[in-house]
Amino acid sequence: AISIHSWHSRLSRRVSAMGIPMKEVKFEAFVSEFIGTFFLVLTVGLNAIQGTPLAAVSFGAILMAMIFSTGAVSGGHFNPAVTIGVFLSGFGRQELRKVDVCGYILTQCCAGILGGITSASIAAGTFALRPAVGYGYLDALVVEVFFTAALVFVMLSVQTTRMESGNEFFGLAVGFTVMASSFAVGGVSGCSLNPALAIGVSASNWLHAGGGYPLFSIYFCGPVLGACIAAGLFRIVRRLEFQLPPHMATVPDVQA
Repeated sequence: AISIHSWHSRLSRRVSAMGIPMKEVKFEAFVSEFIGTFFLVLTVGLNAIQGTPLAAVSFGAILMAMIFSTGAVSGGHFNPAVTIGVFLSGFGRQELRKVDVCGYILTQCCAGILGGITSASIAAGTFALRPAVGYGYLDALVVEVFFTAALVFVMLSVQTTRMESGNEFFGLAVGFTVMASSFAVGGVSGCSLNPALAIGVSASNWLHAGGGYPLFSIYFCGPVLGACIAAGLFRIVRRLEFQLPPHMATVPDVQA
């Protein structure tokens, strides 16, 4: 039988021979993603249930803080749409292993569920993601797609390019994008932009009120489509990244 270590060594040599650097994601990266996603969903939930004024500022602030806290460890995704965007944009620059993509998404979704349930338990209430009064399902889907695309595009541009490597503002750029999006379309769709958040909110609403899943597809499929659009736009705008030698075109380091 071939040991896991032997299999991994062979795979690493094969990837190196292709000239593609491989990042080995360690356990602490998944823990970081769990922590960041949990506190993001918890913050969103508590603000939404209590009807906090200027809640968008709180959303952006907690995201900034968590990105600056753990971005060097895991990349600071906290969102399956971002992870998908990073994966799709990486072809030709770096191979992000599919198993790590799946691990990130699973971790984020579990953290989202725990964050949603925790917020509902603390605030003794719940809420559901749905289009606001006066807007339809298509309106909600369109803004979720567009503004997720904006979020993922910003994340890819400030966090995964050689030109912006080592910058000190990436957390601010991502946080302010979420804040601006929340102000712009929070009154249209609720501004989820994050499948892990949608799963967490839906789970907590189902447990406490017996509903929450009918519109789940809008808040899951919309952000995923937005991530695909962002990856495509990124490959057009940042085409120079794909013309550099593989060892020069980098994505943010994940602890290896």
